[in-house]
Amino acid sequence: MRWNLETPGWMLVWGGLVGLFTGGVTVLYRLAVIAGNHAIWGENLAGAWLSPMLRLVMPALGGLLAGVLLYRWRSYTPGHGIPLVIHSVQTNQIRFPWRMALPSFASVIVLTSGGSAGPEGPVAEIGSVFGSNVGRILNVSQRSLRTLVGSGVAAAIAAVFGAPIGGVFFAVEVIFQGFEVAQFAPVVLSAVVASLVSRAVFEHETVVALPAFTFNAVEFPAYILLGLLSGAIAGVYIFWMDRCSILFGKIKAPMWLKPALGGLGVGIIGLYLPRVIGEGYESMNQAFQGQILIHELFWMLAGKLVATGLTIGSGAPGGCFAPAIFIGGTLGGFYGALLEIIFPETITNPGAYALMGMAGMIAGSFNAPMTAILIGLRVSRESFDTLLPLMTTVALSTFVMSHWDHVSVYTRILRRHGRWFPFGYDRDPLLHISVADVVQKNPRSLPESMSAEEGLAHIRECEDPAFLVVDEQGQFRGVVSLEDLRLALADPMMGRLLNLSDVVNPALPHLTPKASLRDAVHLFSSTKAEACRYSKEGKSWSAWSAGMPFFPLTAGQSREKGKGERKGFVVMSGL
Repeated sequence: MRWNLETPGWMLVWGGLVGLFTGGVTVLYRLAVIAGNHAIWGENLAGAWLSPMLRLVMPALGGLLAGVLLYRWRSYTPGHGIPLVIHSVQTNQIRFPWRMALPSFASVIVLTSGGSAGPEGPVAEIGSVFGSNVGRILNVSQRSLRTLVGSGVAAAIAAVFGAPIGGVFFAVEVIFQGFEVAQFAPVVLSAVVASLVSRAVFEHETVVALPAFTFNAVEFPAYILLGLLSGAIAGVYIFWMDRCSILFGKIKAPMWLKPALGGLGVGIIGLYLPRVIGEGYESMNQAFQGQILIHELFWMLAGKLVATGLTIGSGAPGGCFAPAIFIGGTLGGFYGALLEIIFPETITNPGAYALMGMAGMIAGSFNAPMTAILIGLRVSRESFDTLLPLMTTVALSTFVMSHWDHVSVYTRILRRHGRWFPFGYDRDPLLHISVADVVQKNPRSLPESMSAEEGLAHIRECEDPAFLVVDEQGQFRGVVSLEDLRLALADPMMGRLLNLSDVVNPALPHLTPKASLRDAVHLFSSTKAEACRYSKEGKSWSAWSAGMPFFPLTAGQSREKGKGERKGFVVMSGL
C-alpha cells in the first residue's frame, strides 16, 4: 500500500521538520557570527577604536575570501537569494539544488569581517532549500513544494526575531504574495518549531528589544510624518541597492574581486562610522535606549545606506533585512531626538521612534506591512501601547510606496530582469505550460552548403516558416527563415553565391526547455529576436520567432546520431 504523503496531517509533519532544521541552522548561524565578531573585534564591534587599520582592512579581506570561495573556487553565478525563491514560487519551478545554500554559509564570513549585511536572508534561503529538497525526496506536487519552501522562510524569520506570527506573515506577503488556507497550517507549525528551538538557546532574547513604551495621543501627528519619511527612505534604499548592483556589474574586474572592492568601501566608511560595520543590532538597541547622540544618528543613517549598497551590490553574500532595520531605526531615533529638542515637554520617549522607523522601513522596503507590525510588536515585548503608532507608521509608509507600485528590494531585481509577475499572475495559463510541452517532433533541416537560392526554392515548396541549418556532421548551426532569405536575395546573383551558412545567425538569446510560454513571449517581444537558443543538462536548443507575440507555438528538433544531443527551434506564428 502506498501512502499519500501530501495529506494535511503529513504536511504538518514535514512543516515541523523544516522548522526544526531551519531553527537549528539559525541558532548555529547566530552563534557562529557572535563568536566570529568576538574573535575579530572583541566585546564591542562598534567601539573598536584601538585599531583603525583593522576596520579598514577586515571588510575587504572578508569580501575577498567570500568572493574567492564562491566565484573563483566554486564558479558560482550571482543572482540567487530571496528574489530567486520568489520567482520560483511564482512560476512553479521549485527545484533548489543543495549548492544554492553555499552563499548563505559564506555570508558568515562577510558578517563576521564587518560587511554591512544581515543574517535573515541567508538563513531564509537555507530553509527554503531544505524545504525544496524535502519535497523533492518525497516527490510531492508543486503546490506542496511551495508550502515547504514558504515554511523554511517563515521559520528563519521566526527564529531570528522570536516572532513566529511575523515569520508566517513574511512568507505570506513576500514569498506567496497572497494567502491560501491550505498552506497556512504547515507554515505556522514550522515557524513555531523554529521559534522554540531559538528560544531554547537564547531563552526569550530577541536580536533587538525596546525597553519600555508609553503612547501619548498628542504625539500622533508625529507618527504620521514619520511614516511618510520612512516610506520615502525605503524608496531611496530600494533604488540605491539596485543602482549599486548595476554599477558593480559594469566594473571591468573579475567577479571574485568585486566583493573585496565593496568591502574596502565599507572599511573606509567604518574608519569614521564604526557603528555601520556588521549587522548593527548592538547599535540598534542603543538607539532604542536613546544612548546615541543626534548628529551620530544622522551620519549612521547615511553611512549604513551607502555601506549596504557597497556590500550587497558588489556580490557579497548577505541579507538586506537587518540593514533596513538599522536604517529605519536610526531614522526614527534621529527624528525622535530632533522632536525632543523642539518639543521637550511633549516627547515622552524619543527612543520609541526608532522602533516605529524600523517598522516603517520593513513595510516599505519589503512590501510587508503585517510583518512589520508583528515584528515591531514582538520587539516592544508585546506592549499593546505600541499598536496604534505602529499601525499608523506602517500604513503611511505603505501609502508612500504605493506611488512606486509597491516595489520592494526583491521585486525591484525581478522587474529589472523581466521576471516579476504581479498579483493574479496564476490566472495566466501561459505560466503553467512549458516550452518543452509544445515541441513538435521531426523538423526539416537544410545543409549549410546549400545556396540561398536553393534554400528559398525549398522553403517555397513547404508550409514550414523556418528550417534547421546543419553542417556536414549533422550538427546544429542555426535557423533560417523565409525573411532571412528574402534579404539575401535582394540581388539574384547573390542568391547563387551565398550559402545558408552565410545567412544563418548562430548568436541567439537563451531560453530553457522548462521556461513557461509567458517567458518565451517576453523574450521574443523584449529582444525582438527571430530566434533564441535554450539549454538544459547539456542539451542545446534553439527557438525561432516571427517577431510577433502571437500563438500558437510549434517547434522542431533534430538529433545528432551517436551523441543523443537534441537541437531544435520554437516557431511563433502570427495570426
